[in-house]
Parts: sequence; structure tokens; C-alpha cells
Amino acid sequence: MRLFRPIALGLTAALIAVACSSETPTQEASPATTAAPTTTVAPATTAAPTTAAPTTAAPTTAAPTTTVDISEIKTTAQLEAYISQAASFGQAAVAWLLPGELDPKAGGAPGYTRYVFRETSAGVLPSLIEGPLGKQTRCDKPELPCSYLDLVELQASGAPIPDALNMTSEELDTLVEQLNQTAAFAAAHTDVNTACAEGFISDQIQTPNMGSHLVRADWIGDGFFPDRPEILIYAPSDGSLHQGPLGQCVDGVWNGPPVYLTGTAYVVPPSVIGFDHPEAYASDLDNWHAHFNICRGKNTGNDSFVTPEECAASGGSWSDTIGWMLHAWVAPDFDSQLGVFSMWNPTIAPVANGGDIYIERNVQGSDFPEGARQSIIANFAFDPIIEVLVGQSVYFNNSDSVPHTVSAGTADAPDLESFDSGLMNPGDNYQLNTDQAGSYSLFCALHPDMAATVVVK
Repeated sequence: MRLFRPIALGLTAALIAVACSSETPTQEASPATTAAPTTTVAPATTAAPTTAAPTTAAPTTAAPTTTVDISEIKTTAQLEAYISQAASFGQAAVAWLLPGELDPKAGGAPGYTRYVFRETSAGVLPSLIEGPLGKQTRCDKPELPCSYLDLVELQASGAPIPDALNMTSEELDTLVEQLNQTAAFAAAHTDVNTACAEGFISDQIQTPNMGSHLVRADWIGDGFFPDRPEILIYAPSDGSLHQGPLGQCVDGVWNGPPVYLTGTAYVVPPSVIGFDHPEAYASDLDNWHAHFNICRGKNTGNDSFVTPEECAASGGSWSDTIGWMLHAWVAPDFDSQLGVFSMWNPTIAPVANGGDIYIERNVQGSDFPEGARQSIIANFAFDPIIEVLVGQSVYFNNSDSVPHTVSAGTADAPDLESFDSGLMNPGDNYQLNTDQAGSYSLFCALHPDMAATVVVK
């Protein structure tokens, strides 16, 4: 299991957290009230200056002081107060999660990139961080055997494990055993009333391609157990996207519309499992994540990305930080071809294919050029082929864990006089103009194995 490496933090914030949360593209951030950060623009025939952006800081909020008795937790508000105590941690305690001296711009794709930065009226702030640091074992391509049922079949067949999974046969055996335990727990809770009777509490929010989280509060804080996830995920059984709060458990009975179980999830406090990438499921497929600066809309049934003041005015619950979280899609009827640990599940409303979900999750700020083609740098890779029309610029966004460059040519034959982004830190954007038709090679000067081709038609 890869671990995070400590690095400094240039952003400051205080301590607050609430119930499990999820990034959804349907709730865009408030547009910034100040001028958008300047983006470096490089013509295809000249060298580009180094990207730079003004500094922004996260708003500071006070830590919660409410003490909640586990035995008295019956409402979402009480659950949120408890999780604030059990799972929260200040950004000062997790400073190494973000590189230092960041001046980020909006960008990234939740569920697909290491970082996601969103634009609010207070500036550009981190909204999600995923681990581990460095190259991750991502398995979100349908042709790879990364869903729960795919992994079970692979293990039973004894067939060679694809290199992309980056695991040994022993790790596969252990992983399948763990997932079978999770699946058995899920199967015992297909009826939401079973979950209600056992003390699970709904967050009332239905997230697209995910569902609604029901949390067992008294299991938070005692570690990771594959046979006892803290969260069960349900979605309306009619396949709809419910408008408004979905429902709650009242006196051990579900009072919302009929729902079915779609999967499970975990929320584990760093005070219990550590500040490094959690040692949980076998292998490196389990990319955990932490949410930042999110407004949980328990009264509206939606999340949003606004300031704490705007969140309070809307009746939502503001969360400065929360971690660690991980989904496990082990319900056979909702086997996710984006991977058993993917953030999104295309079999859950609105039903879609993985490629569409990725495009919909791309985050863009107010500085995004009209008509440009967005190309996200993630997991030490460019989009291998980038096709645009003449005059349609390419807007690169570094959502990775380390700096990169967008440099003309190849590692063996660099041509930096044609174009070069300079050093792009996480959160930096770079606009490449495309005034002439042709095929243009580019690479990262820091990681020469990263290469791509821009085809201008």
C-alpha cells in the first residue's frame, strides 16, 4: 500500500467536519466576485512564460463544541455533530495533504484526479484530495477486471492478473475475501428498514451516480473492518433522481420513497487509522479521499460549494475537512465497471457510461476560455491524443500530485521554443493556442515518459 509523503501547506483553515460527503457536478460553485486568475497563454510558435496566479486562502471557521451522546443520536443534525467530533481534523494537522504555496485555479475531476479545486465567492479552494500521493493504481476502464464481480471471476479462474491492476495473486486472494465479507454485510441490509432498525441514519442527500448515505455513527472511530462498513448507500427504486431531502429513519423505520441498496462505503477518522493512506483493503486499488470546503444541503437534498456564510444562509451544514472515505460497490445488481472502489457508479441514476461521467465531472472556473478543449493532467499522464479544430485552444489543467510541464517536442527532441508552459504546480492551468493545422508532439520535461499528441484539424 503506497503512503502519502509529508509536504508543506500554504492554505490555512480551522477544524470542522460533518457526515460523509460527495462531489457532484450538479452543484456548481458560486462565481468569484473578484477578477479571475490570469492564465498563461502560449501561441504555438512562441515560448510561454511561467504560469502564475494570485494567492487565495480558505475561510477560517470555528471548531464545533457540541458533545453528542451516541445513545441519543436520532437525527441527521445529531449525527453530523457526532461525526464532527469523531472524524474531523484541522488542516494544520493534515498540512502535508496539500503542496505548499499553492495558488490554484479551478480544475480537476472528482473521482478521477488527485486534486479538485473549485471556485467560490471567497476564491479558489480545494474541495477534494485523493490518495495515495504519486502514481495511483486506477482501474476505471471497463475492459479491465476491476469491478467486484470481475475480481471474483478473475480470482476463481486463476488467469494471469493484468499488469494494470498492480497486484500479486496473494493480494487478489485477500482482496476478494475482504470484498466477499463486505458483500455479505450488504446483502443482509438490502431492506432499508433493516438498516434503520440497526441505528443507521440518513444524510438525506441523493448524489447522482451514487445514491444516499446511511451512516452508523457508533461504528465511526474504531477502525477499518471489511465486514462492517460504516455506510450503506441506497437509491430510489424507481430509478429517479429525487428532488429535495430523500428521507430519514424515524423510530427505526424508513419514511422516504422506496429505495434499494446500491453499495457500501467507509468513513474512518485519521485519529484512528492515521494520516497516511489507510492500510485497509489488500492491493493498491483502494484510492481513499478526503473532502474539503463543502456545504451539505440536508434541507435541499444537494451538496454545493459555497462559503460558510452562504452555506449557513441556505440551511446547509458546512464541512471544512473530513476523511478518510472510500466506496465499495459490492451489490451484484450495481456492479460498477468503473471499479469496485470508484467514486461513481454508472449503473445508478442517471444511468450512463463511464466516459460520459468523466466529462460531466470535469471542473472549470470562470477563467476557462470559451470553446476551448479541456485536457486534465492526472496520474502522471496526458490525454494521449488531443483533437481540436484550428483556433480551438487546448486548456491543460494539472490536477496531479506533483508539478508537470507542457513542452513542445519529445524527450529525445525537445522544441521548447515552439511552446513551453514552464513549471505547472497542482492547480495550475496552461492554454495552448492552435492557429495552424497539423500534428504537434508534447511531453513533460520533468517526467519524460509523459507524452501526448495534439492534432489540429
